[in-house]
Amino acid sequence: MKILIFSDIHGDTRALERLLAQPADVFIAAGDLSNFGRGLDRCGQILAKFGERVWVLPGNHETEQDNREFCSRFGLTDFHRRARQLGGMHWAGLGYSNPTPFDTPGEYSEEEIAEALAEFDSLPSPFALAVHFPPQETALDQVAPGRHAGSRVLREWVERRQPAYLFCGHIHECAGKSDQIGATLCFNVGKTGYLLETE
Repeated sequence: MKILIFSDIHGDTRALERLLAQPADVFIAAGDLSNFGRGLDRCGQILAKFGERVWVLPGNHETEQDNREFCSRFGLTDFHRRARQLGGMHWAGLGYSNPTPFDTPGEYSEEEIAEALAEFDSLPSPFALAVHFPPQETALDQVAPGRHAGSRVLREWVERRQPAYLFCGHIHECAGKSDQIGATLCFNVGKTGYLLETE
């Protein structure tokens, strides 16, 4: 089973086409296909040929309603605040980001993140978590030397629940970087993506 996870396309349809040229069973778009909601339809036209095999999260540039309507229009799978099984592993998806200085439409407070993650507390191990935003104080959330912009609540939840994998995007400066929180392998996938092969 091949799962390709990517994030932060921001309307770059060439990057999206390059990603989709890689063979995969499921594609997970972990947020920010658009810029403030603009350019979604062009991405949708490219993704539509893969149909329900594309699982989509809203980033901080899309709203929950944008994502729901987008998935319905192009026959894709809305993965926001959902859990699904793939092969021998459960997957949980959470879009949006923790607060940013940019007043983007898809932001949660730390309290709202805690509430959303609580929905996944009963997931059996092993499971993977796909989110748009990174956990705090990792190699995945550093916007400048010594400056971290990830979610404190997400980090605490990962420390407690220990998913097998965490995949995120959001912080462009950290695209392609990896880290580990306890036993959890963490990746900022960026728009070049990360291909996970499972049984």
